[in-house]
Amino acid sequence: MNFRQIEAFRTVMACGTTTRAAEILRVSQPAISRLLGDLERATRLKLFDRSKGRIRPTAEGHAFYHEVRRAFIGLEQLHFAAENIRSFSAGTVRVASLPVLGHAFLPRIIGAFCKDYPGLSVLLHIRSSEAVKDLVASGQFDLGFAADEIDRAGVQARIFSAPDAVGILPAGHALEDKAVLTPDDLADQRFVSLASEDAARARIDRVFEAANIRRRIVVETQYSVTICNLVRNGVGVALINPLALDGLDRTGLTIRPFRPPVQFRTLLITPPNDLLSQASRSFIEMAERELEDR
Repeated sequence: MNFRQIEAFRTVMACGTTTRAAEILRVSQPAISRLLGDLERATRLKLFDRSKGRIRPTAEGHAFYHEVRRAFIGLEQLHFAAENIRSFSAGTVRVASLPVLGHAFLPRIIGAFCKDYPGLSVLLHIRSSEAVKDLVASGQFDLGFAADEIDRAGVQARIFSAPDAVGILPAGHALEDKAVLTPDDLADQRFVSLASEDAARARIDRVFEAANIRRRIVVETQYSVTICNLVRNGVGVALINPLALDGLDRTGLTIRPFRPPVQFRTLLITPPNDLLSQASRSFIEMAERELEDR
C-alpha cells in the first residue's frame, strides 16, 4: 500500500467516479482503476462493487474511507503547523534566566518580541544559574541565561554579556564626589558582597587582594537587586552588575564606574547540537541587539 493508491481511493470516494478522479489527479482512467485494484490487493479488502462499468463503495470501502479521511486531516494539520512555524504564528519560546537579567532586561526583550510575533508566546522562568543549565540540558527549556560559574556539561554555552562592575553607594556617602571608584577608595569600607560561590565575587576579591586592600564585608547575598536595596538602606557599599540596575528605582543610590575593570559574565545556554527553533534564534538576536544598543 502506498500514498498514490490512497490518494486515488480518496479522490474516487470524494467525487464518485473514476473518470472524474482521473481528471482531478491528471492521470488516465485506467491508471485510477489499476491503483484501486492494487489497493484492494494490498489491504485484502473489497472496497468497491463493480457492475456495468461503474463502481460502488462497499461497507468495507466506507469504513476504510473514514480512516483515510482521519489520516488526511492529520496531514493537513501538520501542513498548517509547518506553515505556522515558518511564519511564527504559533508556538512558545521557553526561556530560563538568572535573576539579574530576568527582572527587567528580558521583560523588555519579551515586550518587543511579542509585538513583532503576536502569534507566539513566551514562558519565562527565573531560577538559579545551575537550575537554568539543568532546565536547558533536560530539554524542558529552549534557551537560558546563566552566570559563568556553572558546569557546562550537556549544553552549549557562550558569553552573552560581560559588562564591567559599577560601584554603588548610599546617597550622601563620603565617596559620592568621586568620579571613579578604586580599591583604595573602598579600603575598610563596610561592603555588601555577592555570595562566595559567585564567579564574579572571586574576580572582585582578586582585585582587592592584588591591591592589598581590606574591605569590611558585612553582608553576603546571592542577588544584585538585594544588594542594591541593602546599599540604599545604608548597610554599606558594593560592586554590582550594571544590568541589575535595569528597571530599578535608583532613588537613594549613587552609581560610579569602578577601576580596574571587573567583568560580570553571563552565558547564553542552548541545547547540545544547536537544536534551536527559528523562533528561539529570533529571540536571541533581539536580545543581542538590545545589549549592543545599551
